[in-house]
Amino acid sequence: MSRHFTQIFSNLTFSKSTYGINIHLFRNNKRSQLEIQKCSTSFRCLHMNLEFISKHYRPKPGEVLEFLNRNYKFPKPSESKDILLVRCPKCRPRMINYTLKIDIHFGTYKCSNCMHQGLWCDYVHSITKSSEFKISQLSFKAECEFSKSEEEIENFPNNLHKDHEIIGEFVSKHGIMKDTLVAYQVGIGEFENDNPDSEISSQLIKCLTFPRMAPEFSNEPCETLRSKITRIKACKASPLDSPELVTYDPAEFVPGLFGYHLAKLEDNAIIITRNEYDAMAAYQETKIPAVCLPTQVNQLHSQVLPLLERFSKIYVWLDDDVNGQDCAEKFVQKLGIDRCVIVNTKCNAYCGPVNAYEALRQGRDLNELLMLAKPLQHEQILNFDSLKDAVYREITNPNQVRGVLSSELPGLNKIMKGHRLGELTVFTGPTGTGKTTILSQISLDYCKSGVSTLWGSFEISNIRLAKKMLTQFAGKDLSKYPNEFHIWAKQFQQLPMYFLKFFGSTEVKGVIDAMEHAIHAFDVQHIIIDNLQFMTSDLGRNNLDKFEIQDRVVSAFRKLATEKHVHISVVVHPRKESKEILEINSVFGTGKITQEADNVVIIQKVEGDNGEARYLHIKKNRYDGTLGVIPYEFMKDSLKIKQISKTGQSKDYNDYNKDHDYGYNRGSYNWNDSSTQYNEPKKYEEIPGEYKELPREYKELPELPKYNELPEYKELPRVYSKPPQIVIPLEQQQLINMS
Repeated sequence: MSRHFTQIFSNLTFSKSTYGINIHLFRNNKRSQLEIQKCSTSFRCLHMNLEFISKHYRPKPGEVLEFLNRNYKFPKPSESKDILLVRCPKCRPRMINYTLKIDIHFGTYKCSNCMHQGLWCDYVHSITKSSEFKISQLSFKAECEFSKSEEEIENFPNNLHKDHEIIGEFVSKHGIMKDTLVAYQVGIGEFENDNPDSEISSQLIKCLTFPRMAPEFSNEPCETLRSKITRIKACKASPLDSPELVTYDPAEFVPGLFGYHLAKLEDNAIIITRNEYDAMAAYQETKIPAVCLPTQVNQLHSQVLPLLERFSKIYVWLDDDVNGQDCAEKFVQKLGIDRCVIVNTKCNAYCGPVNAYEALRQGRDLNELLMLAKPLQHEQILNFDSLKDAVYREITNPNQVRGVLSSELPGLNKIMKGHRLGELTVFTGPTGTGKTTILSQISLDYCKSGVSTLWGSFEISNIRLAKKMLTQFAGKDLSKYPNEFHIWAKQFQQLPMYFLKFFGSTEVKGVIDAMEHAIHAFDVQHIIIDNLQFMTSDLGRNNLDKFEIQDRVVSAFRKLATEKHVHISVVVHPRKESKEILEINSVFGTGKITQEADNVVIIQKVEGDNGEARYLHIKKNRYDGTLGVIPYEFMKDSLKIKQISKTGQSKDYNDYNKDHDYGYNRGSYNWNDSSTQYNEPKKYEEIPGEYKELPREYKELPELPKYNELPEYKELPRVYSKPPQIVIPLEQQQLINMS
């Protein structure tokens, strides 16, 4: 694809409006012409519905062979162990010779018949149809438009220049100079609050504006790369220490990077940071163009990757903690490990700065930190020096190791400790207990905390699922408040939530390909499959095939969760059993599902004289082995569950807990809304009125006689006799010898 556009751009004059881009190149500056040509070729991918893979991307070990087998391009070995032979996609269909040679380490290829050659990204685009990936995000507008006029947006920086108080606070407290604010075009404007986690009112709020920039091409002669504002991030202007997000304008994601306009055509290096303060601090001290991630969450969308193609060196400078370094390694793999280095700000100091902004405030030399940046080491070659930093980060950040906490179900935090990447969770429960509803609420809870989520609903349509999630997000039945729909929809649209378009029985290959695409393009961290039976319903011909296919799908999910470092939640129906209480072996299928799973959650429903009691039953927890139950009640208006105390349960529920004590009932939980304090069981001597010291009497027991002193004992005579000798007739012996 990129080579096709390069041929088009080789002409001196080119004008095409198919994708909203007009380009005019001139001969007066060959270097500027070449650089603008590179930028325009890459930027074109921002406006196309294609998966973008960087030309610097190097496949992981085994990725080339796995990709070929998954796409039925079964390769043959060659004379070299580093080269595989496959059929060339460019040769005529009747050509069946294996003439295309692919390097398994770098992904480069060349056909000995038609001489077609290219990089790994070119081969992937020639094999897969990226536009067919069935992934969507909720969108409520046909076009992305600013809520403010162009004149107002251009006037935002001038508003900041007039506010000497805010500029003085930036300089005195934060160390960010006025020239840096002017260079990044930071401004002040008024916006309505659209942040779902904010407690600020929905009235107009004074905000700091951080513009996202992208290249702009026109028919006018130009020797420099021009940029335009594609999106604005608005944060509350006070306090400046931790500016709270108010809204994005427009709400729908538009490609662009904060500070990208500072990168000139001759620049070959750039810094990627976590937020705007880090970018301004890094640029101010190092004079190297610095940009930040497009959104609040740790996502580097594939739509912004073309903006970074022209740089030969990229400094990835995220937070120096567990989450930050995990994301840094992912971004380096996506951008190309040969041109990226990771910056560690703490330098193994326990109380060191976490990011570039804190390093600036503590007076550290940021140029020295850049010089200490290290490349990502080879995955299959490790030494203790490379593991030492990762182990140290986990020791100093135990809360991040446990995972993301739930804000609506504190019982999950107490039992499962958090939502961790690289795990596989199985949800099951009887029909009608609300498996989809509960998992929708849990995934939405984590998504609001910054966990990018991909939903694969094979049982109900995406429209019904989105309606359910929007009701849970608003906390009310929106059919009673139709005027508030657009307000809540605009807020929901800013969440990193994506949906698979598959429905019903689907080929496993297509689902895995879509999941890998979402991980690469949107940095998805949580994937939900609802449910496994509907997804594989028509793939098997008999019961044996269904079980075998189900095991293969679970193995594929397990492998994907481990290798891609994502959390996968799978809904599986239970067996048809007569017993009321489900156990871990009640999950439908073979035992491989629960064996591969890190967590098993069962939605239980207990019928009694006083009604029914429902609770989440954690039956498996591989992280630390803690098991337990979380009683809840269902709220119809918001379609959400609310955790309740055990004391509010019916007598039948309490009797069941007494009869089924698996270790989690030996203590008591205080299920308050504010805390989940666990009270240790009292020792028996601390229980008043129940413990009493009893007199202890000791009596000496008589010594037992030896066995040979007992009257029944008698030595028996030992008689040995030889076994009778078998005599074989002479005729039979001769027959035996002859045979």
